[in-house]
Amino acid sequence: MSAPSSSKPWNEAFEDYFRWSTTGPQTVGIDLGASPHAPMASHPVLWRLTLPLKNPMSNGLRDSDEKDAVFAVQDALAACLRPLGLLMVGHLVEQGAQVVYLYGPKSVSVEQVLPLVQAHQGAYDVGVARTRDARWTAYLRTLFPAPLQYQVRLNRQRVALLRTEGDLLEVPRDVAHRAHFPWERQAEVAEAWLRDQGFEGFERQPVAVSGMLMWRLDFHRVDTVDEARVDEVSEEILGILESHEGTYDGWGCLLVTELP
Repeated sequence: MSAPSSSKPWNEAFEDYFRWSTTGPQTVGIDLGASPHAPMASHPVLWRLTLPLKNPMSNGLRDSDEKDAVFAVQDALAACLRPLGLLMVGHLVEQGAQVVYLYGPKSVSVEQVLPLVQAHQGAYDVGVARTRDARWTAYLRTLFPAPLQYQVRLNRQRVALLRTEGDLLEVPRDVAHRAHFPWERQAEVAEAWLRDQGFEGFERQPVAVSGMLMWRLDFHRVDTVDEARVDEVSEEILGILESHEGTYDGWGCLLVTELP
């Protein structure tokens, strides 16, 4: 997907979260607004700007006293590099450093970027690394939340909308779900597992997704849609789908404003 090199073709939606990795604790900030556009064919190059923290905590994360200074430099770097077409998609903090992630056109060189970084790095000695990442693996895998963590976020948005519209969340109703699989056999096996969990009404069909042939699986079950229950159901479904290379595309239901 192409776009003007110096502007984001999406509305920014930055969110922060905490996680544990094999190397220790991490805090991640990600622009989730970029996800429908990833990867962008016009921006196949990943830039990583590393800011060594001045006074990291003992676990390697950023101290609250340094937060403003670090983000001031990060914002300055993002602003000065945007005219070159470098678009910031997030940052990751671990092991005493904050690493800023940007994607840009392949025509931009280190010789163009380095002087701008040095002019806007302030008190930080910022490291600059340029690598090809046409599939946006760093964004989609390194920065992106785990499937359940991301789905819980979407659940909160959906439940909040239902509540605003006066929905009686504790009233059971038919809740529809959708998943996609790269192969029909995987969809068939996942369907059998889902059926054992009480889901029904399965419909399976081939569809084009981002230019690729996928197998869509629709199914439903009667449940309530309060926060605790939808999170529990999401975990149940994802536990099955991830074992069969499936992706979960969420749930939907009719609005219920009166007791049956």
